[in-house]
Amino acid sequence: MESPLKFLVIRFSSIGDVILTTPLVRSLRAKYPGSRIDFLVKKEFSAVLVLNPNINDIITFDKSVGKGELARVRNLVKQNAYTHIVDVQRNIRSVYIASGSGAKLSGFSKKIMARDLLIRFKINIYKEIKPVYLRYFEAVATLGVGYDGKGTEVFPPASEILTVNELLAQNSFTAQTPILVIAPGAHWENKRWPAAKFAETADIFCSQNGAKAILIGGKGDADICHEVQTLMKSNPLNLAGKLSLMGSAAILGHASMVFTNDTGMLHMAQAMKTPVVAVYGPTTRELGFFPLPVNSRVAETDISCRPCTQKGLHYCPKKHFMCMNAILPETVSGLAMELLNALPAKNNF
Repeated sequence: MESPLKFLVIRFSSIGDVILTTPLVRSLRAKYPGSRIDFLVKKEFSAVLVLNPNINDIITFDKSVGKGELARVRNLVKQNAYTHIVDVQRNIRSVYIASGSGAKLSGFSKKIMARDLLIRFKINIYKEIKPVYLRYFEAVATLGVGYDGKGTEVFPPASEILTVNELLAQNSFTAQTPILVIAPGAHWENKRWPAAKFAETADIFCSQNGAKAILIGGKGDADICHEVQTLMKSNPLNLAGKLSLMGSAAILGHASMVFTNDTGMLHMAQAMKTPVVAVYGPTTRELGFFPLPVNSRVAETDISCRPCTQKGLHYCPKKHFMCMNAILPETVSGLAMELLNALPAKNNF
Protein backbone atom coordinates (compact mmCIF):
# COMPACT_ATOMS: atom_id res chain seq x y z
CA MET A 1 0.00 0.00 0.00
CA GLU A 2 1.41 3.40 -1.02
CA SER A 3 2.06 6.01 1.64
CA PRO A 4 -0.31 9.00 1.48
CA LEU A 5 1.00 12.11 -0.22
CA LYS A 6 2.00 15.03 1.97
CA PHE A 7 2.00 18.47 0.36
CA LEU A 8 3.38 21.78 1.61
CA VAL A 9 2.31 24.90 -0.28
CA ILE A 10 4.55 27.93 0.30
CA ARG A 11 3.33 31.50 -0.18
CA PHE A 12 4.53 33.93 2.50
CA SER A 13 2.70 37.10 1.50
CA SER A 14 0.74 39.22 1.03
CA ILE A 15 -3.04 39.30 1.45
CA GLY A 16 -3.94 39.20 -2.23
CA ASP A 17 -1.18 36.79 -3.25
CA VAL A 18 -2.17 34.31 -0.54
CA ILE A 19 -5.85 34.53 -1.51
CA LEU A 20 -4.88 33.83 -5.12
CA THR A 21 -3.44 30.45 -4.06
CA THR A 22 -6.81 29.17 -2.82
CA PRO A 23 -7.95 27.79 -6.22
CA LEU A 24 -4.73 25.76 -6.41
CA VAL A 25 -5.18 24.37 -2.89
CA ARG A 26 -8.85 23.51 -3.51
CA SER A 27 -8.07 21.80 -6.83
CA LEU A 28 -5.15 19.91 -5.27
CA ARG A 29 -7.49 18.63 -2.54
CA ALA A 30 -10.07 17.54 -5.11
CA LYS A 31 -7.44 15.57 -7.05
CA TYR A 32 -5.88 14.02 -3.94
CA PRO A 33 -8.65 13.93 -1.31
CA GLY A 34 -6.79 11.62 1.06
CA SER A 35 -3.54 13.60 1.09
CA ARG A 36 -2.18 15.97 3.71
CA ILE A 37 -1.99 19.59 2.55
CA ASP A 38 -0.22 22.12 4.78
CA PHE A 39 0.46 25.78 4.03
CA LEU A 40 3.45 27.94 5.01
CA VAL A 41 2.64 31.66 5.27
CA LYS A 42 3.79 34.73 7.17
CA LYS A 43 2.08 35.00 10.53
CA GLU A 44 0.36 38.31 9.75
CA PHE A 45 -1.42 36.82 6.71
CA SER A 46 -2.39 33.45 8.20
CA ALA A 47 -5.94 34.64 8.97
CA VAL A 48 -6.68 34.50 5.25
CA LEU A 49 -6.36 30.69 5.43
CA VAL A 50 -8.11 30.02 8.73
CA LEU A 51 -11.05 27.61 8.38
CA ASN A 52 -10.08 26.74 4.81
CA PRO A 53 -11.39 23.15 4.61
CA ASN A 54 -8.75 22.16 2.08
CA ILE A 55 -5.81 22.83 4.42
CA ASN A 56 -4.78 20.46 7.21
CA ASP A 57 -2.34 22.72 9.03
CA ILE A 58 -0.99 26.26 8.72
CA ILE A 59 2.70 26.79 9.47
CA THR A 60 3.48 30.41 10.22
CA PHE A 61 6.73 32.26 9.61
CA ASP A 62 7.21 35.20 11.99
CA LYS A 63 9.83 37.51 10.52
CA SER A 64 9.91 39.63 13.69
CA VAL A 65 11.45 36.76 15.69
CA GLY A 66 14.80 37.13 13.92
CA LYS A 67 17.29 34.88 12.17
CA GLY A 68 16.45 31.80 14.21
CA GLU A 69 12.91 31.72 12.85
CA LEU A 70 14.02 30.72 9.36
CA ALA A 71 16.03 27.79 10.72
CA ARG A 72 13.13 26.74 12.96
CA VAL A 73 10.72 26.61 10.05
CA ARG A 74 13.25 24.76 7.87
CA ASN A 75 13.75 22.11 10.56
CA LEU A 76 9.99 21.73 11.02
CA VAL A 77 9.49 21.27 7.30
CA LYS A 78 12.21 18.61 7.25
CA GLN A 79 10.68 16.80 10.23
CA ASN A 80 7.26 16.74 8.60
CA ALA A 81 8.67 14.66 5.73
CA TYR A 82 6.57 16.15 2.94
CA THR A 83 6.48 14.23 -0.31
CA HIS A 84 5.89 17.39 -2.34
CA ILE A 85 6.67 21.07 -1.76
CA VAL A 86 4.73 23.43 -4.02
CA ASP A 87 6.68 26.69 -3.83
CA VAL A 88 4.67 29.54 -5.34
CA GLN A 89 6.71 32.15 -3.46
CA ARG A 90 10.05 31.32 -5.07
CA ASN A 91 12.43 33.56 -3.20
CA ILE A 92 15.62 33.00 -1.22
CA ARG A 93 13.75 32.17 1.98
CA SER A 94 11.40 29.64 0.40
CA VAL A 95 14.24 27.92 -1.48
CA TYR A 96 16.27 27.70 1.74
CA ILE A 97 13.34 26.22 3.68
CA ALA A 98 12.65 23.62 1.00
CA SER A 99 16.29 22.61 0.58
CA GLY A 100 17.23 19.36 2.32
CA SER A 101 13.59 18.42 2.87
CA GLY A 102 13.69 15.36 0.66
CA ALA A 103 10.47 16.44 -1.02
CA LYS A 104 9.82 16.80 -4.72
CA LEU A 105 10.01 20.53 -5.41
CA SER A 106 7.94 22.45 -7.94
CA GLY A 107 7.25 26.08 -8.74
CA PHE A 108 6.01 28.35 -11.51
CA SER A 109 7.40 30.86 -13.96
CA LYS A 110 7.51 34.43 -12.74
CA LYS A 111 8.10 35.70 -16.29
CA ILE A 112 10.95 37.82 -14.96
CA MET A 113 12.50 38.72 -18.33
CA ALA A 114 9.16 39.57 -19.95
CA ARG A 115 8.13 41.56 -16.87
CA ASP A 116 11.37 43.56 -16.72
CA LEU A 117 11.36 44.32 -20.44
CA LEU A 118 7.80 45.61 -20.19
CA ILE A 119 8.40 47.73 -17.09
CA ARG A 120 11.83 49.13 -17.97
CA PHE A 121 11.69 49.45 -21.75
CA LYS A 122 7.95 49.04 -22.60
CA ILE A 123 8.81 46.07 -24.82
CA ASN A 124 5.97 43.58 -24.65
CA ILE A 125 6.99 39.98 -25.40
CA TYR A 126 4.12 38.35 -23.49
CA LYS A 127 2.64 35.70 -25.80
CA GLU A 128 -0.47 35.48 -23.64
CA ILE A 129 -1.87 37.31 -20.65
CA LYS A 130 -2.09 34.67 -17.95
CA PRO A 131 -3.11 35.76 -14.44
CA VAL A 132 -1.00 34.70 -11.50
CA TYR A 133 -3.64 32.44 -9.97
CA LEU A 134 -3.48 30.35 -13.16
CA ARG A 135 0.32 30.52 -13.35
CA TYR A 136 0.40 28.90 -9.91
CA PHE A 137 -1.05 25.76 -11.48
CA GLU A 138 2.20 25.27 -13.40
CA ALA A 139 3.58 23.99 -10.09
CA VAL A 140 1.09 21.10 -10.00
CA ALA A 141 0.65 20.39 -13.72
CA THR A 142 2.67 17.15 -13.56
CA LEU A 143 0.33 15.97 -10.80
CA GLY A 144 -2.66 16.28 -13.10
CA VAL A 145 -4.17 19.20 -11.19
CA GLY A 146 -6.06 21.85 -13.17
CA TYR A 147 -8.13 24.90 -12.33
CA ASP A 148 -11.75 24.10 -11.47
CA GLY A 149 -13.13 27.50 -12.48
CA LYS A 150 -14.57 28.26 -9.04
CA GLY A 151 -12.52 31.35 -8.19
CA THR A 152 -10.88 32.29 -4.92
CA GLU A 153 -12.28 31.84 -1.43
CA VAL A 154 -11.89 32.82 2.22
CA PHE A 155 -13.87 31.66 5.25
CA PRO A 156 -14.56 34.29 7.94
CA PRO A 157 -15.14 32.73 11.38
CA ALA A 158 -18.70 32.81 12.73
CA SER A 159 -17.52 35.12 15.53
CA GLU A 160 -16.37 37.73 13.00
CA ILE A 161 -19.61 37.45 11.04
CA LEU A 162 -21.62 37.95 14.25
CA THR A 163 -19.53 40.97 15.26
CA VAL A 164 -20.03 42.57 11.84
CA ASN A 165 -23.76 41.86 11.85
CA GLU A 166 -24.10 43.56 15.23
CA LEU A 167 -22.01 46.51 14.03
CA LEU A 168 -24.20 46.98 10.97
CA ALA A 169 -27.37 46.81 13.05
CA GLN A 170 -26.00 49.39 15.49
CA ASN A 171 -25.44 51.75 12.56
CA SER A 172 -28.95 51.33 11.11
CA PHE A 173 -28.02 48.99 8.26
CA THR A 174 -30.82 46.54 7.52
CA ALA A 175 -30.98 43.44 5.34
CA GLN A 176 -32.60 45.63 2.68
CA THR A 177 -29.88 48.28 2.73
CA PRO A 178 -27.70 48.24 -0.42
CA ILE A 179 -24.10 48.58 0.77
CA LEU A 180 -21.23 50.14 -1.14
CA VAL A 181 -17.85 49.27 0.39
CA ILE A 182 -14.95 51.59 -0.44
CA ALA A 183 -11.31 50.55 0.10
CA PRO A 184 -9.32 53.67 -0.91
CA GLY A 185 -6.01 52.72 0.71
CA ALA A 186 -2.91 51.04 -0.69
CA HIS A 187 0.58 50.51 0.69
CA TRP A 188 2.16 52.08 -2.39
CA GLU A 189 1.20 55.71 -2.96
CA ASN A 190 1.11 55.51 -6.75
CA LYS A 191 -1.57 52.80 -6.47
CA ARG A 192 -3.96 55.16 -4.70
CA TRP A 193 -6.67 56.81 -6.74
CA PRO A 194 -7.15 60.32 -5.26
CA ALA A 195 -9.47 60.55 -2.26
CA ALA A 196 -11.58 63.26 -3.92
CA LYS A 197 -12.29 60.95 -6.86
CA PHE A 198 -13.32 58.09 -4.58
CA ALA A 199 -15.62 60.46 -2.69
CA GLU A 200 -17.28 61.84 -5.82
CA THR A 201 -17.72 58.37 -7.32
CA ALA A 202 -19.25 56.99 -4.14
CA ASP A 203 -21.70 59.89 -3.92
CA ILE A 204 -22.78 59.35 -7.53
CA PHE A 205 -23.28 55.65 -6.94
CA CYS A 206 -25.15 56.07 -3.65
CA SER A 207 -27.50 58.70 -5.11
CA GLN A 208 -28.25 56.48 -8.12
CA ASN A 209 -28.92 53.33 -6.13
CA GLY A 210 -30.00 54.36 -2.64
CA ALA A 211 -26.91 52.72 -1.22
CA LYS A 212 -25.11 53.45 2.05
CA ALA A 213 -21.31 53.53 2.00
CA ILE A 214 -18.77 51.93 4.31
CA LEU A 215 -15.05 52.73 4.29
CA ILE A 216 -12.62 49.96 5.21
CA GLY A 217 -8.88 49.58 5.54
CA GLY A 218 -6.13 48.89 8.02
CA LYS A 219 -4.69 51.35 10.53
CA GLY A 220 -2.34 52.64 7.85
CA ASP A 221 -5.34 53.58 5.72
CA ALA A 222 -7.02 55.67 8.43
CA ASP A 223 -5.94 59.04 7.02
CA ILE A 224 -7.11 58.45 3.45
CA CYS A 225 -10.37 56.89 4.66
CA HIS A 226 -10.97 59.94 6.83
CA GLU A 227 -10.25 62.21 3.87
CA VAL A 228 -12.77 60.35 1.70
CA GLN A 229 -15.30 60.50 4.54
CA THR A 230 -14.99 64.27 4.95
CA LEU A 231 -15.30 64.83 1.18
CA MET A 232 -18.41 62.70 0.76
CA LYS A 233 -21.90 64.16 0.96
CA SER A 234 -23.63 60.89 1.81
CA ASN A 235 -22.16 60.35 5.30
CA PRO A 236 -20.35 56.99 5.05
CA LEU A 237 -19.57 54.71 7.99
CA ASN A 238 -15.80 54.76 8.49
CA LEU A 239 -14.44 51.45 9.82
CA ALA A 240 -10.78 51.98 8.88
CA GLY A 241 -8.54 50.40 11.51
CA LYS A 242 -11.55 49.04 13.41
CA LEU A 243 -11.87 45.60 11.82
CA SER A 244 -9.71 42.50 11.80
CA LEU A 245 -8.70 41.05 8.46
CA MET A 246 -11.55 38.55 8.62
CA GLY A 247 -13.88 41.27 9.87
CA SER A 248 -13.16 43.10 6.63
CA ALA A 249 -13.98 39.91 4.75
CA ALA A 250 -17.32 39.68 6.57
CA ILE A 251 -18.16 43.29 5.67
CA LEU A 252 -17.25 42.63 2.05
CA GLY A 253 -19.59 39.66 2.11
CA HIS A 254 -22.48 42.05 2.87
CA ALA A 255 -21.60 44.49 0.08
CA SER A 256 -23.57 44.89 -3.12
CA MET A 257 -20.60 46.65 -4.73
CA VAL A 258 -16.96 47.40 -3.87
CA PHE A 259 -14.76 50.25 -5.12
CA THR A 260 -11.05 49.64 -4.54
CA ASN A 261 -7.51 50.17 -5.73
CA ASP A 262 -5.17 47.34 -6.71
CA THR A 263 -4.83 45.98 -3.17
CA GLY A 264 -5.55 42.97 -0.99
CA MET A 265 -9.12 44.15 -0.42
CA LEU A 266 -9.78 43.70 -4.13
CA HIS A 267 -8.89 40.02 -3.90
CA MET A 268 -10.70 39.68 -0.57
CA ALA A 269 -13.88 41.06 -2.17
CA GLN A 270 -13.61 38.55 -5.00
CA ALA A 271 -13.03 35.71 -2.55
CA MET A 272 -16.31 36.74 -0.88
CA LYS A 273 -18.03 36.65 -4.33
CA THR A 274 -18.83 40.36 -4.22
CA PRO A 275 -18.94 42.57 -7.37
CA VAL A 276 -15.96 44.90 -7.56
CA VAL A 277 -14.74 47.83 -9.65
CA ALA A 278 -10.98 48.25 -9.31
CA VAL A 279 -8.87 51.27 -10.29
CA TYR A 280 -5.50 50.37 -11.83
CA GLY A 281 -2.79 52.93 -12.53
CA PRO A 282 0.91 51.96 -12.54
CA THR A 283 0.39 48.23 -13.19
CA THR A 284 -1.12 46.43 -16.16
CA ARG A 285 -2.89 43.18 -16.98
CA GLU A 286 0.27 41.46 -18.22
CA LEU A 287 1.75 41.44 -14.71
CA GLY A 288 -0.93 39.00 -13.62
CA PHE A 289 -2.76 40.68 -10.77
CA PHE A 290 -5.92 42.02 -12.36
CA PRO A 291 -9.14 40.73 -10.78
CA LEU A 292 -10.74 37.50 -11.91
CA PRO A 293 -13.13 38.38 -14.77
CA VAL A 294 -16.23 37.13 -12.95
CA ASN A 295 -18.17 40.00 -11.29
CA SER A 296 -15.48 42.62 -11.91
CA ARG A 297 -14.63 45.66 -13.98
CA VAL A 298 -11.32 47.54 -14.23
CA ALA A 299 -10.92 51.30 -14.65
CA GLU A 300 -7.63 52.17 -16.35
CA THR A 301 -6.23 54.59 -18.87
CA ASP A 302 -4.04 53.92 -21.91
CA ILE A 303 -0.86 55.85 -21.24
CA SER A 304 2.58 55.04 -22.65
CA CYS A 305 4.46 54.98 -19.32
CA ARG A 306 2.39 52.08 -17.95
CA PRO A 307 3.51 49.86 -16.34
CA CYS A 308 6.16 51.63 -14.33
CA THR A 309 6.42 49.08 -11.52
CA GLN A 310 5.64 45.49 -10.61
CA LYS A 311 4.29 46.04 -7.10
CA GLY A 312 4.06 49.81 -6.64
CA LEU A 313 6.06 52.93 -5.80
CA HIS A 314 5.75 55.81 -3.37
CA TYR A 315 6.00 58.33 -6.22
CA CYS A 316 5.24 58.79 -9.90
CA PRO A 317 8.46 58.46 -11.96
CA LYS A 318 7.09 60.97 -14.50
CA LYS A 319 5.76 63.28 -11.76
CA HIS A 320 2.35 63.70 -13.42
CA PHE A 321 0.44 60.68 -12.01
CA MET A 322 -1.69 60.68 -15.15
CA CYS A 323 -2.34 56.94 -14.96
CA MET A 324 -4.60 57.71 -11.99
CA ASN A 325 -5.55 61.36 -12.48
CA ALA A 326 -6.95 60.68 -15.96
CA ILE A 327 -9.52 58.20 -14.60
CA LEU A 328 -12.79 60.05 -13.97
CA PRO A 329 -15.41 59.38 -11.28
CA GLU A 330 -18.04 59.07 -14.01
CA THR A 331 -15.99 56.27 -15.58
CA VAL A 332 -15.85 54.24 -12.38
CA SER A 333 -19.52 54.81 -11.48
CA GLY A 334 -20.46 53.91 -15.06
CA LEU A 335 -18.51 50.66 -14.87
CA ALA A 336 -20.27 49.87 -11.61
CA MET A 337 -23.70 50.34 -13.17
CA GLU A 338 -22.66 48.28 -16.21
CA LEU A 339 -21.56 45.50 -13.86
CA LEU A 340 -24.75 45.64 -11.82
CA ASN A 341 -26.88 45.42 -14.96
CA ALA A 342 -24.95 42.33 -16.04
CA LEU A 343 -25.42 40.49 -12.73
CA PRO A 344 -28.26 38.19 -11.71
CA ALA A 345 -30.87 39.89 -9.51
CA LYS A 346 -29.21 38.86 -6.23
CA ASN A 347 -28.11 42.38 -5.27
CA ASN A 348 -30.21 44.67 -3.14
CA PHE A 349 -30.64 47.19 -5.96
